[in-house]
Amino acid sequence: MRRFFYDPVIQDTQGQIRIIGPEAHHIRNVLRMQVGEPAELYDGKGAVVFAQMSQISAKEAIFQVLSRQHQAASGTPLTLAQAVLKGKKMDLLIQKATELGVHTFQPVITQYCEKSGQARQQVKQLERWQRIMLEACKQCRRPIPMQIFSPITLQELSFPEKAQKIMPWENEAGTSFSALRLNTDQPVLVLIGPEGGFHPAEVAYTEEIGFITISLGPRILRAETAALAAVVLAQQGMGNLSLR
Repeated sequence: MRRFFYDPVIQDTQGQIRIIGPEAHHIRNVLRMQVGEPAELYDGKGAVVFAQMSQISAKEAIFQVLSRQHQAASGTPLTLAQAVLKGKKMDLLIQKATELGVHTFQPVITQYCEKSGQARQQVKQLERWQRIMLEACKQCRRPIPMQIFSPITLQELSFPEKAQKIMPWENEAGTSFSALRLNTDQPVLVLIGPEGGFHPAEVAYTEEIGFITISLGPRILRAETAALAAVVLAQQGMGNLSLR
């Protein structure tokens, strides 16, 4: 079944939902959906609408509402703070973090990471990440999108007072991720470095502000691999991967 996001303020009339803009173009010209076909519609806040297309035109697709459900956000919030990576590696992480249930994705600028460019480039980059994230939400049937913020410096990184702060680090030899005992009621923040790793001064700073450095095993992982491995381990440790 096809899935689409809509704006509940301007596109929901209770009995019908009007999909407009790029989504309507996609429905008509790419998917070539026909009147009578079913769809799941998400408002981005937890509402799941089961509907059937009743009209299609060049500018809009109108769906007749059949039923409505609401899905609350599940699990303890997990934030992935990722140093900006080169090329399309960030695109991959945005997609996979969405599928794995990450609550918030925070790009971070560190000494050895890919620089994020000028303001205009950053806006386009953020818009692309948002599109990738929404497409991943449709694929994995996630009704509440992952939050994605603009890149910030390591010193600007903020977190809840009681957050459990974890930083996988290739030089950590004493503490493995499996040795952690995560509190399932407290949010978790996982910080991942860039391809070049963290500068020693950055490691010292993160330890000062309460991060626990941990090891992901005996092998040196690529940054994107380390991020996904850490997310899965954190979600498992918090109980967010259990069947509900």
